[in-house]
Amino acid sequence: MKALDIAFKDLLRASRSLSIWVFGLAVPLLMSGIFFFAFGGRGDEGGLNVAVTKVVVVNQDQPVAQAGGFSAGQVLADFCKSENLKSILAVTEAADAASARDAVDRQEAGVAVIIPAGLTAARENPGERAAVEIYQDPTLTLGPGIVKGIVSGMVDGFAGSKVAREAAYAQLTQHGWAADAATTTAQAIAGQYDKWAEALGQKLQGGTNSLIEVRRPAGAKTVDLVSNVVSMIMAGMLVFYVFFTGAASAQNLLQEEEDGTLARLFTTPTPTSAILSGRMIATFGTLILQVVVLLVASALLFRVNWGQPVPMVLVAASMIVLSAAFGLFVTFLLKNTRQSGIVYGGVLTMMGMVGMIGIFTAQAPGATKGAFEAVSLLVPQGWAVRGWQLIQAGGGLGDVLVTLLVMLGLAAVFFTVGLLRFRKRFA
Repeated sequence: MKALDIAFKDLLRASRSLSIWVFGLAVPLLMSGIFFFAFGGRGDEGGLNVAVTKVVVVNQDQPVAQAGGFSAGQVLADFCKSENLKSILAVTEAADAASARDAVDRQEAGVAVIIPAGLTAARENPGERAAVEIYQDPTLTLGPGIVKGIVSGMVDGFAGSKVAREAAYAQLTQHGWAADAATTTAQAIAGQYDKWAEALGQKLQGGTNSLIEVRRPAGAKTVDLVSNVVSMIMAGMLVFYVFFTGAASAQNLLQEEEDGTLARLFTTPTPTSAILSGRMIATFGTLILQVVVLLVASALLFRVNWGQPVPMVLVAASMIVLSAAFGLFVTFLLKNTRQSGIVYGGVLTMMGMVGMIGIFTAQAPGATKGAFEAVSLLVPQGWAVRGWQLIQAGGGLGDVLVTLLVMLGLAAVFFTVGLLRFRKRFA
């Protein structure tokens, strides 16, 4: 009963602690919320909301007689202004290249697309070359990348038509065709290619591609990029701040030692085991409350994916045990609360960042990603992060079992060392 009385007193004190409310609950949710809304929040499609990029188009191209009035530059300019691209591109036209570049320099536009005078001629005549210039605001990345992809796709289509015509002409003349007949036939083949490319372009504008068939397993869910990113960030924030709470709860013993209240408690008939048990029960209670609130709030507010229920509960429980044991271990390596500021502010922060390396390098190449993940496992926080990553990726109990065993094993080591230090210190 005395252990429960001590635990109740500590829980009551923790409930009045502003730092626990701010750093234990508000800050993790705030950080995740920043990423959530930065990546588009609750978009209608559940995906990223891409900002509209202002584009200035300069079309200096001229049609050539042999192409029957066709202008590759006009086709490209019209494609950029098509209805299906208005949600991501706001296109205006400029009279010359200098004014278009000037608009980008003044940040009135993000990208200038400058179509050269000889684009159609380069498409029609062997040996001629022309390049479309993309002039961009250097502070932008996503918008110019989208424009470059659109322009590249169209220019590749023009180049494909030229290659088709030249290859057909070469094959026909090699087989004895007269130059005029070979030219006419090659032109017809290129025309068929143009019709195919145009039809494909229209389908792509409508969001379909006849060359690609997308299939999903029965019952598979659509991937929500925003949810995935925020889920990883929230998992890192959860681990980071739970370990701080575990250490801060154990630090109360140092504070009571300096205040003299712990010494007075030892003069009572209360066993040392009851004192430590009460403190640990309070620590577990605080951590459980923190974890439950963060899991529920993040799932409701930010659509965070915490995986299957059973693995989620086991990972959360193992993380709570590990963080509480680690807090006890760290606390009784310190002499006083003055040292705790350095350790908690520096060492724990650094360990937390190392543990989250796997989140920051999730998109790195295989070998590099593996090396960083190995580094993250050098600290206990890394194992907790690994557990959340596994179940967020759809892993079940079997996938996370090894991680759970390692976390509990580390907790046993930390708790044993912390207990020995506690008994030695207050013998």
